[in-house]
Amino acid sequence: MAQQHNNLDLFFYPSSVALVGASSRTGPAALNVLEQMLNSGYQGRIYPVNPRGGVILGLPVHASVTDIAEPVDLAVVATPRTEVPAVVRQCVAKGIKAVLIITQGFADANDRTGQELHREIMAAIAGTQTRLVGPNTIGLVNSLINLHTSFIEFDFRTAPVGLICQSGIFVNAADDFSGGVGIGVDIGNSVDIGFTECLEYLAARPEIKVINIHMEGLREGRDFLAAARRITPHKPVLVLKTGATEEGARAVCSHSGSMAGADDVFTAAFAQSGIIRVDQAARFAGLNRTLTTYRSMRGRRVGLITVSGGAGIMAADAAGTYGLEIANFSPATMAALQEMFPDWMSPGNPADIWPAAMARGYREVLTAALDKMLADDAVDAVLCNTTAYLDPDTDPQNLVGPINEVAARYPHKPTAVWTIGPHKTAYAAKYAGGAVVAYSSPDEAMYCLSRLYYYHSAVKGGISDALNEEQPAANSGFGTVQTILATALRAGRTVLDYEALDILEAYGIPVVRRYLARSREEAASLAGILGYPLVMKIASPDVPHKSDWGGVLLNITSAEQAAQAYQQIEDQIRSRLPEVRMDGIMLQRQAAGSVEVILGARRDPQFGPVLVYGLGGIYTELVRDVSCRVAPVSGAAALAMMKETCSYPILSGARGREAVDIKAVADCLVNLGLLLRDHPEIAEADINPLLVTAAGCLAVDALMVLAGDDDE
Repeated sequence: MAQQHNNLDLFFYPSSVALVGASSRTGPAALNVLEQMLNSGYQGRIYPVNPRGGVILGLPVHASVTDIAEPVDLAVVATPRTEVPAVVRQCVAKGIKAVLIITQGFADANDRTGQELHREIMAAIAGTQTRLVGPNTIGLVNSLINLHTSFIEFDFRTAPVGLICQSGIFVNAADDFSGGVGIGVDIGNSVDIGFTECLEYLAARPEIKVINIHMEGLREGRDFLAAARRITPHKPVLVLKTGATEEGARAVCSHSGSMAGADDVFTAAFAQSGIIRVDQAARFAGLNRTLTTYRSMRGRRVGLITVSGGAGIMAADAAGTYGLEIANFSPATMAALQEMFPDWMSPGNPADIWPAAMARGYREVLTAALDKMLADDAVDAVLCNTTAYLDPDTDPQNLVGPINEVAARYPHKPTAVWTIGPHKTAYAAKYAGGAVVAYSSPDEAMYCLSRLYYYHSAVKGGISDALNEEQPAANSGFGTVQTILATALRAGRTVLDYEALDILEAYGIPVVRRYLARSREEAASLAGILGYPLVMKIASPDVPHKSDWGGVLLNITSAEQAAQAYQQIEDQIRSRLPEVRMDGIMLQRQAAGSVEVILGARRDPQFGPVLVYGLGGIYTELVRDVSCRVAPVSGAAALAMMKETCSYPILSGARGREAVDIKAVADCLVNLGLLLRDHPEIAEADINPLLVTAAGCLAVDALMVLAGDDDE
């Protein structure tokens, strides 16, 4: 890996650019990077490079980057892929510290040649100060200096938006997706520079107010999350994660050479870091306008002004869909509205102003109603439904100016507009740059306002403190667990059954009292020590789902029954699984719990240890009611996990049930997260079920999978 530093100015603010592989073909269909850079108005020095030499578009062509006499900040490489490693070596020799590789066919290719070329590129920059963006990238754009490196001609509008993506379409169509762009980059295969460094760079640029990310896959996920935790309280970060479906995940592997992780883990990881996950690419633009226009949103209560009763109901439905509330106006606001309304009509929220507007004037009624609502302490934001039936330049009902004027007097309360009619796009353009954002639907408006409220209340208002809590020290059971794991691995055991309970107990998770019997006689003897009733279970790394194979017997009430049960389980398992490895039969006191839950953990390829919580017992896989977090977690985060599931009301004592010890479950989640943090040998762990009562909880069955040599 090249020397790590995060000064990416040479990429985004270069004073000179070498275009390696510059084409002599020009014109609309030539796909000529040099031509696009000249047409965009970039004012820096440009050095075309091509072994054939000559002149292209009035600029002398150099045979190699090493032939350029002057210093070069950025090299853009668009040669055949087999030539790229040599070009990179020449850039290193020239002292060029920023190299952008447009060429495809490396880690994204399905052949050995691409993989080998990838390794050659990395070897070329190893130990140097040269950094790479790409390969397989459309390049970058900086609209602030009229720079883009795309071979496709496109218009870009300047906006205070930073963009990081893994598909060039988000750069070329930034106006459509993001509503414009300030600084953007397609990181392509990201063999060197990736999401984390670009995120940190954009966060430090004062001209960038919001950061947009299109993500297919992610390497070094925990570094990315750590950077996001530092950045999101100060600057919003929006992520569109694609490859969420099985079909999309397969496409990701062939497109960018990166691996898509489990989608629910990405969702949890983003939320833990203050990132706003965007579910549709079309929502980037509206969110960007929202977050750059409004200072804040203090609460969920929304006032609605409409020119149609039906439109008001649509807006109210949208508010409820996204967790916002319809404000209850103060008596003073209600009285002010009643003065404007006809005698036969009572005001409410939504406030249908059209009858009043017909009598008193549309401009006068709407602006007065807006002013009264914004002044109401019971209102946190207002959505105005207005018409766009005519062109705004000729429309006598054009209220852009008056609405902006009122909204500007209440900068702490967002005023949103939902325009209806064939000219709504033209109207939205009129509102741009003012105090108001125009939305194309109530759904878009309420979604954006809900995300605005979430950002200012949760991300800026407290999530960063929770995410940056000091991590606990290693558990006191660390040494015990290390010994168990080392013994198992020396014996070639990568699946732990009864030992898993010992490991959990060492980390402070309550475990049922138990013994391991290796004969009928030993089972009878140990049964008397434990007391009755008992449960007896097969102990085998080859039988993870014991009940499915007849490996569990309940209600053992005597030593004689224990001996018989031992033989019955052994006979049943060996008849169905002749090659099974049997460590013995485990005897446990038969514990009862009012609720069964599952606690799980696995080592995610992007984010490391991840916790899973949900409904336990035999219904775990049938009723997928789970939540997850990147571990380790605090007690508060563990409690939040539990509250996200439908099982939480059961734990809390819904419908007359006895409430159970919720804190004990949260403590188990905390300790399980610490276990996987402290012991990277553990790839997976399941506690199923964890029995929970009002007096505490008890793990009665567990399974752990260790990472073997092939997993390192």
